Amino acid sequence: TWPGVGVEGSIFLADQNPVAVGADTLGTEVHPAEKEGEFVPVHQELIVKRGIYLLENMVTAELVADEAWEFLFTLGPARFKGAVQMIINPIAVR
Repeated sequence: TWPGVGVEGSIFLADQNPVAVGADTLGTEVHPAEKEGEFVPVHQELIVKRGIYLLENMVTAELVADEAWEFLFTLGPARFKGAVQMIINPIAVR
């Protein structure tokens, strides 16, 4: 098991119209799912239904320690054709 965003939280986040939602956890969403028998419902809500990217395993400890609450966030994805996931290089500029 691991902590993360539940379905209700994902709907709230999606209603804010983000391009991406990220977390410092393994799969962004709470695991196991809140309702028995569901498989990655937050992924389904955000990626499939809303077209919102998920950023997982974000390392945010340095930003928190630095009290960096506002910054420009950018990321550089590798260019792979046909990929369904990839490693990114996120950057926070203050």
